[in-house]
Amino acid sequence: MDKAKERERQTRYRYLTEIQQMMFVFGEIQDPLADTTMLIEDIVRSQVIEIIVMAAAQAQRRGSRFLAAEDFIFLIRHDRTKVLRLREYLSWKDVRKKVKEREDAGDDIIDDANADKPDRVAKVNIRLSWELANAFSENLADDDSDDDDEMLDAQSDSLKRLKDADDVTRQMTRDEYVHYSECRQASFTFRKNKRFREWANMTAFLDTKLNDEIIDILGFLTFEMVSKITEMALCIKRDLDKAASAAPGAADPPKRQHGGNTPEVISLFSGPPTARTPLEVQHVQEAFRRLQRTPQPIRNFKGGLTRTRMSLI
Repeated sequence: MDKAKERERQTRYRYLTEIQQMMFVFGEIQDPLADTTMLIEDIVRSQVIEIIVMAAAQAQRRGSRFLAAEDFIFLIRHDRTKVLRLREYLSWKDVRKKVKEREDAGDDIIDDANADKPDRVAKVNIRLSWELANAFSENLADDDSDDDDEMLDAQSDSLKRLKDADDVTRQMTRDEYVHYSECRQASFTFRKNKRFREWANMTAFLDTKLNDEIIDILGFLTFEMVSKITEMALCIKRDLDKAASAAPGAADPPKRQHGGNTPEVISLFSGPPTARTPLEVQHVQEAFRRLQRTPQPIRNFKGGLTRTRMSLI
């Protein structure tokens, strides 16, 4: 029975290692609970399926059989920061692709005539149909200052994450930093396109095969999902621990001095003083509930039960 459960677990859950690495980068301990990791993978899979279904419906409204990047951007259009980060991500991906093509062709990467002129990041030209400027046949000239302001807004969150990562790794040893760097490279889709398609069961929801750009967008969104769920669950865990310690009826564990001014908490099965407890299933469930707590439009005027639309994380 145990072998059958283990085989079923390996068949259904294919990204436990990647999710554990992502959670460690976002502030969780290095070895989270297996039940917590499996719950996060179930949530991410359901979110990916919901995104694919909604993007396919959006493409059908456009009169197209194939999904485009704007179909996914339309689903997250209310989160302006995430949209800007996604467009910057696609821009840098396009730059790396062009550089690789020039390397394969044998061309020089640096042009001597333009060596003193730094190249700007080539922006991905994605026409968003819901924006007013794209409603006209001839668009006005792009304002570079507005583009620079948008890029700064998109980079602010990235700079904050880099600062947090710098604070975390400041006291790490060399081996710990190497492991942390490997965990930061965890991805659902990088060199795993076939596994990702099978994991999301895309053939059951789409008649056409998604191109590599769409798979990269889904990989970006899944990384953001794990980030939000983990950070929200950690915040909930801290609040619960603080409330439990501040409760008036809570029994204080015995304390003793160890040659210093700070008392040490002693209990029967207490671990090292710096030990941290991992996230539990209840923390992830509460985080998912809070992320799903969005106002729903009133459309059921006839009464009865209706299906509530899932909110995208």
